[in-house]
Amino acid sequence: MAKGPLQSDNFCAVVVGNGAVGNALCEALLALENTRSVALLGRHVEPWDDERVVPLFVDALEPDSIVAAALALEERVQCVQMLINTVGVLHWDKYLPEKRLRDIDTAPALQAFQINALFPALLADAFSPLLRKGQPGIFASLSARVGSISDNQLGGWYSYRASKAAQNMLLRTIAREWSISHRETIVVALHPGTVDSRLSAPFVSANYPNRVLQPAECAAALLKVIGDLDASDSGTFLDWQGKSIPW
Repeated sequence: MAKGPLQSDNFCAVVVGNGAVGNALCEALLALENTRSVALLGRHVEPWDDERVVPLFVDALEPDSIVAAALALEERVQCVQMLINTVGVLHWDKYLPEKRLRDIDTAPALQAFQINALFPALLADAFSPLLRKGQPGIFASLSARVGSISDNQLGGWYSYRASKAAQNMLLRTIAREWSISHRETIVVALHPGTVDSRLSAPFVSANYPNRVLQPAECAAALLKVIGDLDASDSGTFLDWQGKSIPW
């Protein structure tokens, strides 16, 4: 049986976002015996005790920083087997998800689209040369179940829903292009579930009806899903349990 991306010798990964999930993914990847290096990208660059971690600056609102991070990594490694994006925005400062149509504010809505939708596409473009090496690879980006158009039963959260739906379309389109240019790379949108993190904190209470995952639990689940993927899964939308989510 052919090796998947996670089983590659001298495995190199790029984790984008050093929040709760990003850091947990980095820790989980370092626990793999075949991991050679993990580039951890974020706005706050902090050193790690493990010399295999390569901290690099990137800001979703600064496209030049994405290109700079990719070029800096190219000086260190010849290729990567996994690029996974954990960056997303649901709320910031005094801005909360819109409950009603009248709550839409142009500036934060556009910022949500830039971070949640365009940023993953720019990442794919910048790191494309490192993935295009004729070997198994994975490009995954964290989406959200609320970005599913057909699963929208409650309404609200206009900018977040729409920007995640836009990301899903971009990922599916990248998958179609890369089926020719990056034949060995699987492109997938992943819903991480509700995770105990800064993003979900304002919306999770003692009465929250759904399961809340710890970051390490989420990371392990996502890597399990990634490890089970094959070429036929490219361009799909899956949750943390590996179940398909309708577009």
